[in-house]
Amino acid sequence: MAYVARPLARRFDSIHDPGLVERWTKLEESGGSTAFLSLDFVRSMQDGLAPERHGMPLYIAIDDAQTGAPLMIVPLLADTRFGVRRLGFLDYGVVDYHFPLVDPKACADPQCFVAIRQAFIAALPPHDALLLCKVIREYRGIPNPLWIEDRLIDTGEGASRIDLDPDSLERAQRNHSVYPKMAKQRAKLEKLPDFEIVEARTPCEIDQLLGVMARQRQQRMSAQGIPDLFQDPAVFAHYRRLAMGGCKDGRVLLLGMRVGETWLATSYCLCHQGVVTGLLCSLDEGPYRKHSPGLLATILEIEWGQRHGFALYDFGAGSYGYKDRFGGRHRVIRALDVAPTLRGSAYLAACRARISLRLWLRDRPALAQAARRAKTLLAAAMGRKRGPKSGTARRTRPLPLN
Repeated sequence: MAYVARPLARRFDSIHDPGLVERWTKLEESGGSTAFLSLDFVRSMQDGLAPERHGMPLYIAIDDAQTGAPLMIVPLLADTRFGVRRLGFLDYGVVDYHFPLVDPKACADPQCFVAIRQAFIAALPPHDALLLCKVIREYRGIPNPLWIEDRLIDTGEGASRIDLDPDSLERAQRNHSVYPKMAKQRAKLEKLPDFEIVEARTPCEIDQLLGVMARQRQQRMSAQGIPDLFQDPAVFAHYRRLAMGGCKDGRVLLLGMRVGETWLATSYCLCHQGVVTGLLCSLDEGPYRKHSPGLLATILEIEWGQRHGFALYDFGAGSYGYKDRFGGRHRVIRALDVAPTLRGSAYLAACRARISLRLWLRDRPALAQAARRAKTLLAAAMGRKRGPKSGTARRTRPLPLN
């Protein structure tokens, strides 16, 4: 592909703008989209989460100057905090990867790739700081125009995925003991007369499983002193909307395991363009925990993906030990920061210091838990809640699986 003219940039304020929808649909059909930038997912974020949060969504579209074909769309969130005009990825804590919507062919052309990035930077509205916290180098072999090597910060975060073609999965099953171990645990559970695996399809099943998930997550994460974004009514409604529209046609996979009236575990996946992405899970702390229902739920998701012809299972963001047990391939997650003003430079220096502190605390789990509890107590003493209007994009972390 030869691109001789500089790409054109245009800004949109709404995901419902017909011009943006047309561009979005073309790029999504081209295969350059993560599950977090499907049109349904972003519409649900803008319609359901944006009214409950600070900041204004904006979308920067990059078009080919000669043909008018869309090359890239980057969804952003603009806000002001402590007098700092900030730009970030449209995230609200529910997006795992800051990877834009792109044309794979355009990104494969080195000259066009650089031109797209330059056009995006030039089109940004006036700001003090641009901070994208979950940038990945590539997605399914497509390079990320937002991966600017000399502007990246190590966040200590990562992700992993596993190929679902028969040879790769068979090799993983042969080389990693979690697969035969979970097969034995599943066989034990299946001997119980009331054991059942439920794939939610009807509104009643969806509401039942999401209710179980919310209760189990709240019990487990509050005991660990970790705030759970899933308890936010707007976030819960976001996932419910996606499930109501997606469970019936395979865009969302919502699973549960139970013995009689006791739910052992639940899990929630997005299924998009050949990739099953694990997002949420929960498990019961009762007597069936010895069967490792969380790990078994992951096995069920992987098997479902292979059965339905998906190419990859993505464990989602987060460097968790249990993921290594499945034999996945790793990818690093970095933060991109750009500060065109002195005020922005000072703000981003504080952000980098906060990341460094978090990495330091990661190696000191007892101290980290004490710090979380102290922060919660301090917020309560000041009469504040870490709620939807706080502007804090808290990640929806998968629970440690047992």
